[in-house]
Amino acid sequence: MSIYDNETTFIAKIAWLYYVQGLTQDNIASKLGCSRPTITRHLAKAKELGIVEIKIADHFRTCFDTEYALKARFELEEVIVIPSGNTLSENLKGVGKACADYLQRTLQDQDILGIAWGSSIYEVGKALQLKKDLDLTVIQLMGGLNSSEKINPEEIVKLIATQLRASGIWLNTPAIVSSAKIKKALLSDPGVSSVLAKAQSCTKSLFGLGEVSLDSSLIVSNGITNAEMEHLHELGAVGNILGQFFDINGKLIHSFLEDRLIAAPLDTLQSIPLRIGVGSGGHYKVKAILGALHGRFINVLITDEETAQEILKRT
Repeated sequence: MSIYDNETTFIAKIAWLYYVQGLTQDNIASKLGCSRPTITRHLAKAKELGIVEIKIADHFRTCFDTEYALKARFELEEVIVIPSGNTLSENLKGVGKACADYLQRTLQDQDILGIAWGSSIYEVGKALQLKKDLDLTVIQLMGGLNSSEKINPEEIVKLIATQLRASGIWLNTPAIVSSAKIKKALLSDPGVSSVLAKAQSCTKSLFGLGEVSLDSSLIVSNGITNAEMEHLHELGAVGNILGQFFDINGKLIHSFLEDRLIAAPLDTLQSIPLRIGVGSGGHYKVKAILGALHGRFINVLITDEETAQEILKRT
């Protein structure tokens, strides 16, 4: 008599071989002398009988609950919340990897991806490993900054275009110039104006969410001064995308930067179908993310659990 005459024992054996020993269904079918559909059917039965119980680790389950709450609260296309790490660096790498995975799932042939800048977007570029052969275009949406490759828009676009095997379109100007006259002259150049015009054809966009603080990347890169950042704070600014500042309700802040900044306008970018915002940093980023959400500047959010839960507390 076969030891597998008892159906429950047989099902448990299949479950053990599949979930514990890691054999494929084909391997198990060959080993036990039955068909692959039989193995598939018995694996499903193992869950029904309670032989196999699927358990999601508590910290991941919390993330899923938080994702659902944020998606419903702000009517977003997608929310991805990763478990928070022990350091900001760990969080940046984590959200970068999560965003890279999201792009690899959602990018389609002929997509035009508009890119902003910042350390979070740099981590996205490092983590990208596109396995599909797609015809993609990557566009720089903001001029360059005198900074390291981790936050320089030109270098980040180059990195992402390389990783995606995409055509790159660069905005070969400074992000912030010294006067309105210089800005006007640069925008009159067909090469510059054509790049900004192409922003309207983007199918997806990817932004870092900058906070209003003296540690901001705009200050680190010498784009603006401490005094200018403090003035923006006094005007009610809580965050920026592409160097364009907004308040907690998502209303654009009109300031001295408007006449000196070379970047695709945020009101233009709001027409892009998929607008991905990446932000991590706990309470330092919460107001910036809230402003971006209220202004509908983004409709996909990728962040860490600590930051996400702080956002929910303030809504």
